[in-house]
Amino acid sequence: MSIFATKSAPPFLRRWCLPGTACLFIFAFIVSILNLNAKNPGLKLTPRGVSVDAGVAGKFLLEVPGLRLNDKDYSGEKAVVEIAGDTLVAKYPSGAELKMALDAQSVDISFTGVPATAKALVFMTKIPIQFTGGGKYGVGKKEPAAFPENKEKQIIAGSWADSFTIIDPAGEGYRMEFPGDYMQLQDNRVFNWAMFVHIYSFNFDKQKGKTSLRISFSGLDGSATSSTGAPTPAAKKAAATSSAAPKTTPNKNFMIDRYGQSVRKDYPGKVKSDEELKADGDKMIAELATVQADPKLDIYGGLAGSGEQYKLKKTGFFHVEKAAGRDVLVTPEGNVYFQLAVCGIASTDDFTTVRGREKIYEWVPQQNDEAWVSAWRDRKPTWGIFSFYIANWIRKFGRPFTAEEWTAQAVKRLRSWGFNSAGAFCANTEAMKAANFPTVAFLPLGKGEGIQLLPDRVGAAPVLDPFYPGTEEALDKRFAKGIAARANDPLLIGYYLGNEQHMELLPKLIPTYKASNVAAKARLVQVLQDKYKDIAKFNAAWNPAKPFASFDELKEQPLFIRTEAGAADMKAFYIEYMEAYSSMVERVFRRHDKNHMLIGSRMTPGTANNEIAVSISAKYTDIVSINYYTYAIEEGFLKKVYEWSGHKPMIFSEWYYATTDHGLNGGKELKDQSERAKGYRNYIEQSAALPFVVGSQWFIYMDQSITGRFFEGFNGEGANTGFVDVTDRPYQEMVDAAKVTHARIYDVMLGKEKAFAYEDVRFNGKAGGNSNKVVVVPKALPGLKMDGTTTNWPGRPAEPLESSRLVLGVPNPSLRGDFRLCWDEKNLYFLIQIKDPTPLMNNKKGKQLWSADGIELFIGGRDLTQPGNMIFSDRQILIGASETPKLHVIDHEEANKECQSLVVKDVTGDGYVLQTVIPWTVLGIEPKSGMELLFDVSIDNSDDGDFRKQQLAWNGTAKNSNDRASWGRARLVDN
Repeated sequence: MSIFATKSAPPFLRRWCLPGTACLFIFAFIVSILNLNAKNPGLKLTPRGVSVDAGVAGKFLLEVPGLRLNDKDYSGEKAVVEIAGDTLVAKYPSGAELKMALDAQSVDISFTGVPATAKALVFMTKIPIQFTGGGKYGVGKKEPAAFPENKEKQIIAGSWADSFTIIDPAGEGYRMEFPGDYMQLQDNRVFNWAMFVHIYSFNFDKQKGKTSLRISFSGLDGSATSSTGAPTPAAKKAAATSSAAPKTTPNKNFMIDRYGQSVRKDYPGKVKSDEELKADGDKMIAELATVQADPKLDIYGGLAGSGEQYKLKKTGFFHVEKAAGRDVLVTPEGNVYFQLAVCGIASTDDFTTVRGREKIYEWVPQQNDEAWVSAWRDRKPTWGIFSFYIANWIRKFGRPFTAEEWTAQAVKRLRSWGFNSAGAFCANTEAMKAANFPTVAFLPLGKGEGIQLLPDRVGAAPVLDPFYPGTEEALDKRFAKGIAARANDPLLIGYYLGNEQHMELLPKLIPTYKASNVAAKARLVQVLQDKYKDIAKFNAAWNPAKPFASFDELKEQPLFIRTEAGAADMKAFYIEYMEAYSSMVERVFRRHDKNHMLIGSRMTPGTANNEIAVSISAKYTDIVSINYYTYAIEEGFLKKVYEWSGHKPMIFSEWYYATTDHGLNGGKELKDQSERAKGYRNYIEQSAALPFVVGSQWFIYMDQSITGRFFEGFNGEGANTGFVDVTDRPYQEMVDAAKVTHARIYDVMLGKEKAFAYEDVRFNGKAGGNSNKVVVVPKALPGLKMDGTTTNWPGRPAEPLESSRLVLGVPNPSLRGDFRLCWDEKNLYFLIQIKDPTPLMNNKKGKQLWSADGIELFIGGRDLTQPGNMIFSDRQILIGASETPKLHVIDHEEANKECQSLVVKDVTGDGYVLQTVIPWTVLGIEPKSGMELLFDVSIDNSDDGDFRKQQLAWNGTAKNSNDRASWGRARLVDN
């Protein structure tokens, strides 16, 4: 909106206005003079919406709107988008279609087919957090207000208005004009996401049947303006100071001290001075000088002489064989080897983003200070990504950090603690090679020339599309360049295919894609056409919401599994996909490397609990790798995976235990470092005692940065993952425990000594007792959806609920689950993937839902240490698993309608996903970061829908509804 598009012109202008066109001419002339410096933003259509280039103010995106279908659908269903010339076409699963067309400085939007019960179109624009440095926003005709410097509340502003203005600290920006309706500005820092978001709702009832709207864009004149058009003094001042250098020492209002430690925690061993660090450096150098090689081990860490004893082959490379009636890894010298590895021997998770939040740190160096340049990511201070760990190393040794010197120290240290190799995400420096320290690597299966990836991140990473023409040839070229060079490297144990890719989601994702963009969708449609031949037969089998006219139409439209026939078809295609993908990778790999092993895809337990994913991928790999986060080593579950894999040996490729005693976050959380040390011993020795487990890789060498690892922005993990802390000081109890276990590992794995057992109910697999598990609950991410998948869930490992946690009924090794939690200020979110050979059997209602398939949640926010019966503020929530989910809050039936539930049956027919949203108001809890709750989960199972045959409990017992003392704990965290 122009500053003159008001009910009355400024007095000086009114005085000169003449009748008719003469007045209009003069008006336009004056406007052009006053806006001489104004530059309208550039607009461009993208698959995500309208890109807005506002010059020095930055680039913004007006996203394709979500379609709100009901009052609880806040962000709306997402569309499949295509662009044709200057028009964007968005098609929604409900059948609605929306078009966006550019017209000069506007976008014209029209829509058809919107369901009669739909509520609104929801438009979102993300605004960078840098606008806290003097930027302003304007809602309608209200005076522009400053973006809040600090996180205070979720909704900054909200009202009916017809325009929104974004003003950067220099006074530049742009204005959007809409049909008048409700809009709000949201501070996403409350979700641990450094971003503001403007949300405009085009409410169908208020717009009285309109099927189109226009959004216009105009530039500002280079100075922040008030609602009357006058530049504000505050904006001028902000512009004058916005380029000031980041604050450096001293900063009195800080949360993190100059060493990267929390100021809120004090603990033994906390560094208080540079002199302490220098003394640490001298001590470490002296200790490393005395380290001697263990004569019982070969140069790779294998058991010397065991090759002759067990008649093992000496191939010059790591491989797998049988010895003493079990699977074993074998070193290049031909000796028995149990991998004792540490991931992350590289400077990665210690880097954190400091730019934009310098005030929380006591000290950040000036960007031009050469003394600290090696502590900036890639030695580039302008990126604003800094490592306090490296800064402390510089203080210890008085010289710039180098990866070669540091890894030489780290490897020697780890060897002295009994570790024998590097796990995933490690460097491969010359120093590591000189020390004969074995490593693992990843195959180059990511994006690049000749490779098409599926559009979504399938879990932690995308997956290549094996049906894309030329993929095998492209892989061949890559492997010739990147794999063949290490084909004769004896220090390389083998290659991973990927990391935490949730292959079990493929049957749900692939049908929603477009064949023009995704070859796998084209192949799926061809398979369906070959099977059904007649589109009418397909429609009858799949029962889509809107019947398809042809198979060609099917190619570009999203498909949703609604029938048993659809599930069966997707299961068959899932098998075809996994065969094509796995066999291609193995076939190309063997052309270039016949010496090394393929060691799987670092599955999560949820993926490892999928028979198709395990059985097919294991056909083409030498080892199955699982990122196995657990307290107890669940022998029953692991044996099942071993059987599915065709008896391939297993490596636990990522896991850790953590505490919060240094102010860091937990994960698999324990009380203190003593418990952490016992947990380590239990995990390693109980694993090694299993005849098919051949190695373990702890995650990671050093703690993550307390303010979050850099590549996740301001929402990164910041956990106690390390054997050393941010000051490079070892956790001595962990080190001592590791030394003991590592020294006896071969006696344990070969059956000569009994494995150490931590007699704690969390670690011995026995349900109930006086000890409580803790599940850490991270903040929800924007875009989290109720769709039965983990898309846009925080990237944290799922919590397993194993069949060994049986508290009622006869054993059922096929029954288990993996659950996730996250939270925001409004809701607690819960998702569980359950394996059940007879899924969705629940004919019950209300208070009887517990007696058939489903979940019981137990949540309490008060008097956590009070034993005995549930108190009035506790909640027991029953969620029945049937085709239509049913939910009942015991003794609070009025709250049933406030909760949301979704159940999605697995296409494999042997399980389901249950997802629930529970408002905090239902729980009577006001959530806060750091809050601990009583929490437990039970899985109820029935084979006929009428009678419960088994119950599993995460921490408690079959008496959970009467004994809150046995419930576990849930801790709310920010990252």
